[in-house]
Amino acid sequence: MSVPNDVNVLGYPSFDVPSFPLNGLTLATKHTMASALETTGMISLREVPGFQAARRRYLQAAADCATSNPVDFDQLLSKTLMDGTIRRTLSINMNGVHDAIADRCPEFATSHAQYTTVVNHATAKFAAALDSINDDLTADHLLPIVHEGHHLDHFHAYSNTGSETSKTETSAPLSLELHADAGLMIIMAKPLFFARAEGGVRSVENPNEKQAGLVIQVDGNLVRPDLKDDELYLMVGEGLRLWGNFGFHFHPVVHGMVMPKEADASVVRAFAGRMLLLPSTKKMTNTGLTFGAYLNATTRYLKHESGVESAMSLACPVGRVLQASDESCTLGLWEPDEGSTATKEQCMRQCNIWGHPSDAKKCVAMKCKKVGEEMGGSAEGRRGEVQ
Repeated sequence: MSVPNDVNVLGYPSFDVPSFPLNGLTLATKHTMASALETTGMISLREVPGFQAARRRYLQAAADCATSNPVDFDQLLSKTLMDGTIRRTLSINMNGVHDAIADRCPEFATSHAQYTTVVNHATAKFAAALDSINDDLTADHLLPIVHEGHHLDHFHAYSNTGSETSKTETSAPLSLELHADAGLMIIMAKPLFFARAEGGVRSVENPNEKQAGLVIQVDGNLVRPDLKDDELYLMVGEGLRLWGNFGFHFHPVVHGMVMPKEADASVVRAFAGRMLLLPSTKKMTNTGLTFGAYLNATTRYLKHESGVESAMSLACPVGRVLQASDESCTLGLWEPDEGSTATKEQCMRQCNIWGHPSDAKKCVAMKCKKVGEEMGGSAEGRRGEVQ
C-alpha cells in the first residue's frame, strides 16, 4: 500500500506500545504479546537486565565514533535524506565490528559487544516465549533463527545541516519516508541525543520529543509511539510475512521518522537497531532460494564497501538493493548510453552506489544512463518506471 510522505507531523497522537516483562511472561501474557504483534506489530520488553546502562554507553560511543573526522573512514556511510537530514551509518554483521572500525573507535567496539550480549539474551527469551505457544507443527521456530541468523546491526547518527532552510517546514516533513522494514524484525532502543564537544560528545535533551521522532501506522492512522529509556522495542518486518511460515500472522509495521529541526547542527540523534535475518542455509518461501543464495543474487551488482556487508538487499525482493545506510528497497536501472564503453553490468554496479560523490561522478564519466527505478512493491516491481 502506498502511503503519502507529505503528512503533517504536528499533532500526532501518542501511542502506548504494549509492554511485557522479560522475566514474567506467563502463558496469558505470551498470547497477549503474540496478539499485539499480529495487530499493531510492535511491542516492548521491560526489566531487561543491564539494558539501560549498556544502551547509554553504546549509543554515546557510537555517536562519538560516527561524528569523528570522516577522512579515510571508508566504513562510515553518509546519506542526505529527503528533507536534508544527514545520516551517518556504521554497520556490523555477526562476525563483529570490523577491525578498521575497532582500531579507530575501540570504545565503540567494546560497548557494542556488551550491548549485543544484553540484546541477544532478551531476544532469545522473546523467541522462546513465542515458540512455546506456537501450535502449528509445520511452522519454523524463531529461537534457532535468533541463534543462527545472518543478522545485521546498524547505528545511525542523524543531524541537521545547520542551514536556515533545514529549520523550516518543507513539503516532505518526514525525514525518513514511511516504509516497512525488510528483515524478519527490527530490535531497537529509544534513541538518545548527543552534541559534538571537544574530546567527544555530551548528552543533551531531545529538543522536540512531542512532535518529532518515530511515527508508525496503526489502523490506517499515523501515531507517535511513547518510547521509554529502559525498554527494548521489537517491530515486525516484511520477512516474517514473506520469508517463511512462523505460525503467526505477524503485522509488518509501516513507520517513518522526523528529525527535530530545532536541533543545532552539532546535535546528533543516535539510533541503534538490529535487523533479524535468516540463517544462510534456510530456504525462503517467497523465492525458493536459500537465504545465502538470495544474498548472493541480490548483491551481484553491488560494490562491496570495505568493512561493510552493504546490507545486501536484505529486505528487498530478488534483484533490489537495500544498503546498510538505507531503510527501504531501491534499485536504479542503468545501461550504457551512446558512446559508452561500459557494459550494462558495469553501469548497474557503479551507479547503484549511494553516499559517495566520487562514485556518482564515475557513473557520469562512464556515460551510463538511468532508464528506470524499482522501489518497494512486489517481486515483479515496476520495471522501466521512474518513481
